[in-house]
Amino acid sequence: MPMNLDITPMSERHLDAVLEIERSSFISPWSRDLFVQELETEIGQSFIAVLAGGDVQTVAGYLCSWVAADECNILKLACHPCYRRRGIGTLLLERGLREAWRKGARVVSLEVRQSNISAVSFYSACGFAPAGQRKGYYHETGEDAIVMLLHLGEGFADAERKLP
Repeated sequence: MPMNLDITPMSERHLDAVLEIERSSFISPWSRDLFVQELETEIGQSFIAVLAGGDVQTVAGYLCSWVAADECNILKLACHPCYRRRGIGTLLLERGLREAWRKGARVVSLEVRQSNISAVSFYSACGFAPAGQRKGYYHETGEDAIVMLLHLGEGFADAERKLP
Protein backbone atom coordinates (compact mmCIF):
# COMPACT_ATOMS: atom_id res chain seq x y z
CA MET A 1 0.00 0.00 0.00
CA PRO A 2 1.28 3.51 -0.78
CA MET A 3 2.80 5.39 2.14
CA ASN A 4 1.45 8.87 1.36
CA LEU A 5 -2.28 8.22 1.08
CA ASP A 6 -4.97 10.60 2.26
CA ILE A 7 -8.73 10.02 2.24
CA THR A 8 -10.44 13.39 1.82
CA PRO A 9 -13.84 14.74 0.76
CA MET A 10 -14.35 14.88 -3.00
CA SER A 11 -14.84 18.26 -4.66
CA GLU A 12 -15.46 19.44 -8.22
CA ARG A 13 -11.73 20.01 -8.76
CA HIS A 14 -11.22 16.23 -8.49
CA LEU A 15 -13.80 15.30 -11.13
CA ASP A 16 -11.45 14.97 -14.14
CA ALA A 17 -9.47 12.29 -12.30
CA VAL A 18 -12.63 10.69 -10.87
CA LEU A 19 -14.18 10.50 -14.34
CA GLU A 20 -11.07 8.78 -15.70
CA ILE A 21 -11.42 6.10 -13.02
CA GLU A 22 -15.18 5.91 -13.56
CA ARG A 23 -14.80 5.28 -17.31
CA SER A 24 -12.23 2.55 -16.75
CA SER A 25 -14.32 0.85 -14.07
CA PHE A 26 -17.96 0.77 -15.17
CA ILE A 27 -19.89 -0.33 -18.28
CA SER A 28 -22.25 2.65 -17.91
CA PRO A 29 -20.16 5.39 -16.32
CA TRP A 30 -21.70 8.37 -14.59
CA SER A 31 -21.41 11.75 -16.27
CA ARG A 32 -19.73 14.81 -14.79
CA ASP A 33 -23.20 16.24 -14.14
CA LEU A 34 -24.18 13.20 -12.06
CA PHE A 35 -21.07 13.58 -9.91
CA VAL A 36 -21.76 17.30 -9.48
CA GLN A 37 -25.29 16.42 -8.36
CA GLU A 38 -23.85 13.94 -5.86
CA LEU A 39 -21.57 16.61 -4.43
CA GLU A 40 -24.57 18.91 -3.99
CA THR A 41 -26.92 16.28 -2.52
CA GLU A 42 -27.59 16.89 1.16
CA ILE A 43 -27.55 13.19 2.02
CA GLY A 44 -24.49 12.48 -0.12
CA GLN A 45 -20.99 11.82 1.10
CA SER A 46 -18.15 11.39 -1.37
CA PHE A 47 -14.47 10.75 -0.69
CA ILE A 48 -11.32 10.35 -2.74
CA ALA A 49 -8.05 8.57 -2.01
CA VAL A 50 -5.15 10.84 -2.91
CA LEU A 51 -1.58 9.64 -3.32
CA ALA A 52 1.03 12.32 -2.71
CA GLY A 53 4.49 12.12 -4.19
CA GLY A 54 6.60 15.27 -4.31
CA ASP A 55 4.59 18.06 -5.90
CA VAL A 56 2.22 15.62 -7.62
CA GLN A 57 -1.08 14.37 -6.22
CA THR A 58 -2.92 11.48 -7.86
CA VAL A 59 -6.52 10.46 -7.27
CA ALA A 60 -6.29 6.70 -6.83
CA GLY A 61 -9.94 5.96 -6.00
CA TYR A 62 -13.27 7.28 -4.81
CA LEU A 63 -16.42 6.40 -2.89
CA CYS A 64 -19.90 7.91 -3.19
CA SER A 65 -22.71 7.07 -0.79
CA TRP A 66 -25.94 8.37 0.69
CA VAL A 67 -26.78 8.49 4.37
CA ALA A 68 -30.43 8.93 5.32
CA ALA A 69 -31.84 8.17 8.76
CA ASP A 70 -30.21 4.94 9.92
CA GLU A 71 -29.27 3.69 6.45
CA CYS A 72 -26.28 4.15 4.17
CA ASN A 73 -26.27 3.13 0.51
CA ILE A 74 -22.93 2.73 -1.25
CA LEU A 75 -23.45 4.08 -4.76
CA LYS A 76 -19.92 3.89 -6.18
CA LEU A 77 -16.55 2.57 -5.07
CA ALA A 78 -13.73 2.35 -7.57
CA CYS A 79 -9.96 2.52 -7.77
CA HIS A 80 -7.81 3.39 -10.77
CA PRO A 81 -6.66 0.18 -12.49
CA CYS A 82 -3.02 1.00 -11.60
CA TYR A 83 -3.87 1.10 -7.89
CA ARG A 84 -6.21 -1.86 -7.46
CA ARG A 85 -5.57 -4.61 -4.90
CA ARG A 86 -3.44 -2.35 -2.70
CA GLY A 87 -5.94 -1.77 0.11
CA ILE A 88 -7.12 1.62 -1.14
CA GLY A 89 -10.72 0.47 -1.68
CA THR A 90 -10.79 -0.91 1.86
CA LEU A 91 -9.55 2.40 3.28
CA LEU A 92 -12.16 4.33 1.29
CA LEU A 93 -14.91 1.98 2.47
CA GLU A 94 -13.74 2.23 6.09
CA ARG A 95 -13.82 6.05 5.93
CA GLY A 96 -17.28 6.02 4.37
CA LEU A 97 -18.56 3.61 7.03
CA ARG A 98 -17.08 5.67 9.88
CA GLU A 99 -18.72 8.83 8.55
CA ALA A 100 -22.02 7.03 7.98
CA TRP A 101 -21.91 5.70 11.57
CA ARG A 102 -21.29 9.21 12.90
CA LYS A 103 -24.35 10.38 10.95
CA GLY A 104 -26.52 7.66 12.48
CA ALA A 105 -26.39 4.86 9.88
CA ARG A 106 -26.63 1.35 11.29
CA VAL A 107 -27.29 -0.60 8.07
CA VAL A 108 -25.29 -0.30 4.86
CA SER A 109 -26.50 -1.59 1.50
CA LEU A 110 -25.17 -1.77 -2.03
CA GLU A 111 -25.88 -3.42 -5.36
CA VAL A 112 -23.22 -5.29 -7.29
CA ARG A 113 -23.28 -7.03 -10.67
CA GLN A 114 -23.78 -10.75 -10.30
CA SER A 115 -20.88 -11.33 -12.70
CA ASN A 116 -18.49 -9.06 -10.77
CA ILE A 117 -16.96 -11.86 -8.74
CA SER A 118 -14.03 -9.75 -7.50
CA ALA A 119 -16.38 -7.06 -6.14
CA VAL A 120 -18.64 -9.65 -4.49
CA SER A 121 -15.55 -11.22 -2.89
CA PHE A 122 -14.26 -7.81 -1.76
CA TYR A 123 -17.54 -6.81 -0.12
CA SER A 124 -17.91 -10.26 1.46
CA ALA A 125 -14.42 -9.93 2.95
CA CYS A 126 -15.49 -6.54 4.35
CA GLY A 127 -18.43 -8.13 6.16
CA PHE A 128 -21.25 -7.60 3.66
CA ALA A 129 -23.65 -10.50 3.09
CA PRO A 130 -25.98 -11.19 0.15
CA ALA A 131 -29.52 -10.18 1.09
CA GLY A 132 -31.43 -10.40 -2.18
CA GLN A 133 -31.41 -9.91 -5.90
CA ARG A 134 -32.68 -7.22 -8.26
CA LYS A 135 -33.72 -8.84 -11.54
CA GLY A 136 -32.55 -6.99 -14.67
CA TYR A 137 -31.14 -4.15 -12.54
CA TYR A 138 -28.45 -3.20 -15.04
CA HIS A 139 -30.44 -1.91 -18.00
CA GLU A 140 -27.57 -1.94 -20.53
CA THR A 141 -27.08 -5.71 -20.16
CA GLY A 142 -30.21 -6.87 -18.31
CA GLU A 143 -27.93 -8.41 -15.70
CA ASP A 144 -29.19 -8.98 -12.17
CA ALA A 145 -27.73 -7.20 -9.16
CA ILE A 146 -26.92 -8.83 -5.86
CA VAL A 147 -28.07 -6.70 -2.93
CA MET A 148 -25.54 -6.88 -0.10
CA LEU A 149 -26.00 -5.64 3.47
CA LEU A 150 -23.73 -4.83 6.37
CA HIS A 151 -25.12 -4.22 9.87
CA LEU A 152 -23.05 -1.77 11.88
CA GLY A 153 -23.63 -3.26 15.30
CA GLU A 154 -22.18 -2.56 18.71
CA GLY A 155 -18.86 -4.09 17.66
CA PHE A 156 -18.56 -1.32 15.11
CA ALA A 157 -19.41 1.27 17.76
CA ASP A 158 -16.64 -0.09 19.99
CA ALA A 159 -14.14 0.02 17.12
CA GLU A 160 -15.31 3.54 16.26
CA ARG A 161 -14.47 4.81 19.74
CA LYS A 162 -10.89 3.63 19.27
CA LEU A 163 -10.42 5.58 16.03
CA PRO A 164 -8.62 8.93 16.18
